[in-house]
Amino acid sequence: MPNTESALRPDRLALWRDRRFLWLSAAWFCSILGQQTALIALPWLVLGLGGDGLALGLVVTAMELPRAVFIIVGGAVADRHSPRRVFQCSLLCCTALLAALGLAQLGGGLPLALLYPFAAAMGVIAAFTGPSAAALLPNTVPEAQLQQANSCFMAVNQLTLLAGPALAGALIALPGLRAGGGLSLAFLLGAACFLAGSLLLTRLPAGRTVDAAPRQSAAGILRSIGRGAVWTWGDATLRALFFYWAAIAFLTAGPIQIGLPLLVRDALRLDAAYFGTLLSSQAAGSLLGMALLAALPARALGRLGLMVFCVDGLMGALIIGLGLSGDFVASSAMMCLIGLLGGLVQVRLMAWIQSRIPPDMRGRVMSFLMFMMAAVTPLSTTLAGLILASSPVRGLYAGAGLALMAVAVLALSSARLRGIGAPEKTGGDRPVHSLQTGD
Repeated sequence: MPNTESALRPDRLALWRDRRFLWLSAAWFCSILGQQTALIALPWLVLGLGGDGLALGLVVTAMELPRAVFIIVGGAVADRHSPRRVFQCSLLCCTALLAALGLAQLGGGLPLALLYPFAAAMGVIAAFTGPSAAALLPNTVPEAQLQQANSCFMAVNQLTLLAGPALAGALIALPGLRAGGGLSLAFLLGAACFLAGSLLLTRLPAGRTVDAAPRQSAAGILRSIGRGAVWTWGDATLRALFFYWAAIAFLTAGPIQIGLPLLVRDALRLDAAYFGTLLSSQAAGSLLGMALLAALPARALGRLGLMVFCVDGLMGALIIGLGLSGDFVASSAMMCLIGLLGGLVQVRLMAWIQSRIPPDMRGRVMSFLMFMMAAVTPLSTTLAGLILASSPVRGLYAGAGLALMAVAVLALSSARLRGIGAPEKTGGDRPVHSLQTGD
């Protein structure tokens, strides 16, 4: 046993001695920090320019719809060309867009109508940023260290979600600045973060296969995508889970992305700093949930299927409470608890999904899940904007929470979904190997 432990330590330490991974991690941190800054500043800018819930929903939809449309194209481009160059170019485009928006806001002549094409451009760029970054990581680190590297990237994500919203909100609410000055600083900070990420990528050594890309024709890529789609549809349990997850995303995207800024401004009557703090509270809860998941034995959390749907039902109740709350501390506590429950579920469920998919199909199957999430988000934000045009924000939260609880109860009534994580009854053979029966 001591020999085994000593053999494992060098592998774990080797990742942190790998300059390629360190430069890539730093670039990823900067890119996500820039993204979070923009996502906090943009809705507050819409509200500051006189926009209502409908305008806010349409701006977010203008961003999310192109991302959903082009995300599979972005993955194909990253496969056919250098993922590093695609990632770097997308960061430079984000730098230019945010810098232009920050300078326009600083000049004081920014019309609300300009935000729609800006949001659409950001959505198109995001469709290339995510897939190229995801393709770059396995090209940068050895396969034996890929799981550890993915865990580190997930931790970086949560750290930026913790720091980014609070930092952007504090900038927007800085006292002593003329109206809109804090927003300008937030957009310029986001541009600086994207630029820093792009520059850090230039330091990525050209070792291993950082700049290598498999040569595959466009027709070959389409055939590969088609085979992945057939395989995914053939697994009935995974198919049902993906649709369930899309329904959850549909019910939560609108209230969080559209409803939360209005809840802070109109119901709690607070500024952007408190808006950022609420989102940071959710990220802090998510980190705590992941830490608890690592510390607790799997048996302590019960069967995965039962855990997922009970947690989602509880989150529905918390969303209702968030809409009814008139106290900022209570709202922060509920956001933290929502993040904690999400952290407990997401990592465990994602590990189950990845273990169910054959290694040569994981990228394609997971891209379908990403596509479904991206596709339902603009529908959710548009619907939320339409509801808020004629109803109070608290009504949106009550409806979304009740619907989320109903969907969770419906999933619990399904033996197929309820049995997720239970031992297979087929003698150890993976049910997903059969396209005809699914599972």
